[in-house]
Amino acid sequence: MWISMRKEKRDRRHFKRMRFPPFDDEEPPLDYGENILNVEPMDPICMELDSEEDQAVFDWFYDHRPLQYTKFVNGPSYRRWQLNLAIMGTLFRLAGQLTSDIPDKNYYYLFDKESFFTAKALNMAIPGGPKFEPLFRDIEDFDEDWNEFNDIHKVIVRQRIRTEYRIAFPYLYNDRPRKVFTSCYHYVPSMYIKAENPDLPAFYFDPVVNPIPSIADAGSKNNNNNNNNNAMDVEET
Repeated sequence: MWISMRKEKRDRRHFKRMRFPPFDDEEPPLDYGENILNVEPMDPICMELDSEEDQAVFDWFYDHRPLQYTKFVNGPSYRRWQLNLAIMGTLFRLAGQLTSDIPDKNYYYLFDKESFFTAKALNMAIPGGPKFEPLFRDIEDFDEDWNEFNDIHKVIVRQRIRTEYRIAFPYLYNDRPRKVFTSCYHYVPSMYIKAENPDLPAFYFDPVVNPIPSIADAGSKNNNNNNNNNAMDVEET
């Protein structure tokens, strides 16, 4: 689908570049009801499916409500579905350009739902992340007579606490945490490498990873080294 969209952008059948200024001084603006409302839309961008390779989804992939009255879907409500392995494999292959290539959850640290919920509850914005409307608007309405300078039980922190710390540990670095979520600090590291060739076996050594020499190769190298050392000793004597 991504390749089809790039080809569509290159050929420019459905898009038209605008030239600025779009209107002259004496030209009236276009009216939506007269110029656009009754115009028939063009054909959508569709991938060219293969009748053999994409046989599992070839007949219904571009239908409005596919598999509606089949055994794979419970009915028109579309609340539950149960697809077989061939359909799921074909759909996963067709969506390969849209899915993420990074399966490691540690890559998305502080960029998950829990961190976004916490940032919204604390009225903060993660550096490089989205900004939200404040969940509580009475954050600044604290009693000004009580602060960290006149409370003997309060620890005075001269250095400003970073936003990442306050979102990662909301109960430690915030005065009044409400509706906050504690996200996972670290997941098990993932060593998965996506294979570019679909014909490769399920388990193989990727050339990106350091190759592991076999025992036979290591033994032959040791024998060659011993032979070379013996030859050098003979020449010296």
